[in-house]
Amino acid sequence: MLSKALIVTGLAVWAFLGLIFALAILNRPRARRWLERPAWYPYMLYFRSRAHGFLLAVVARLRSAPSRGAPPEVIHAFRSARVNDFAQLRAMLYEVEALPTVQRGLAALGINSIFEVPHRAVHTIKSPYTAPLQRPAYYIPGVPAHSFYDPAEFEWVKPLEAAFPMIKRELMGVLHQNGKGFKTYMSEGNQRLEGWNTFNFFFYGRKFEENCALCPETAALLESLPRFERDHVMFSALNPHAHIPSHTGPMNGIIRGHLALVAPGGSYIKVGPDERSWEEGKVLVFDDSYVHEVWNHSPHVRIVLFMNFWHPCFSTDEIAVLEQSGGAAGARRGHAGDRAGRGGSSGHDRRRRLAPSEHFAPAPPGT
Repeated sequence: MLSKALIVTGLAVWAFLGLIFALAILNRPRARRWLERPAWYPYMLYFRSRAHGFLLAVVARLRSAPSRGAPPEVIHAFRSARVNDFAQLRAMLYEVEALPTVQRGLAALGINSIFEVPHRAVHTIKSPYTAPLQRPAYYIPGVPAHSFYDPAEFEWVKPLEAAFPMIKRELMGVLHQNGKGFKTYMSEGNQRLEGWNTFNFFFYGRKFEENCALCPETAALLESLPRFERDHVMFSALNPHAHIPSHTGPMNGIIRGHLALVAPGGSYIKVGPDERSWEEGKVLVFDDSYVHEVWNHSPHVRIVLFMNFWHPCFSTDEIAVLEQSGGAAGARRGHAGDRAGRGGSSGHDRRRRLAPSEHFAPAPPGT
């Protein structure tokens, strides 16, 4: 009986190691280029998703602290992926590839198909659409590459700046309720970022009704703005002396806006090679598909209204296609993780309540 148990255990261990080895081989650039051609695309992504889901489930069972493993909804998303999901994704990528903006970008980069993009070091190609420090996981050809933008170029900036007193009033109302709705930020990779706390209006495109009800005028204003993109919209609070490490947004083609609500001196952001600080009541506009990081060297909290908008290079018809394909929300979830965000957890249940005495220092005079 013992010998049979040892044989079964040995076979299971070897199967597990074999699966890890197979995934390592399949993730090599040359293998991925060959195996993820359009004809095989749905089947290879299906295999990789199912395999990753199995490995995550095994690791979750072996961990002594389950809360540190991958969230159950992420594991479920990988393990429940279907070939048809990826066949639909392939069809949507063909639609994105046909967009005039994308066709211009592909021609400028000397690339024939959008399916080739993930296997090329696009950031090393010189063009108006690329930059060495612009490295999103999902790259859309044809979007002009700039780290920061002049806010005056965007029609949605003036309404936001005009509404600054109202937005700040609603923010302060939330803070006076012990920061209700604020949670410690957790990345898509399940990494908790202490010192960075967020109050979500939208996350993965899902609307947080309870939070929007706490700030109804702000929520209504956001949804009225042109080119508004619902992937990731929130109040973003960075603690005194906190640092958000260098990271990259999931997809280019999205413009990030920050309306500074509490902006102490000594807080600043670096996007690509360029650096800026916030001015209270003003909007800062940048492209988060560049490598970027944030510091708050002050003794006070920094809070901004953090928003997404579609890049002006896209026509209204092109935006409709991009939204249909999942947009930044789909890119942020990843192919197989698409359904993980539909249940609404998105790691939200794994974040703890923000306690003002712990996280919020008194704001500077006049704020």
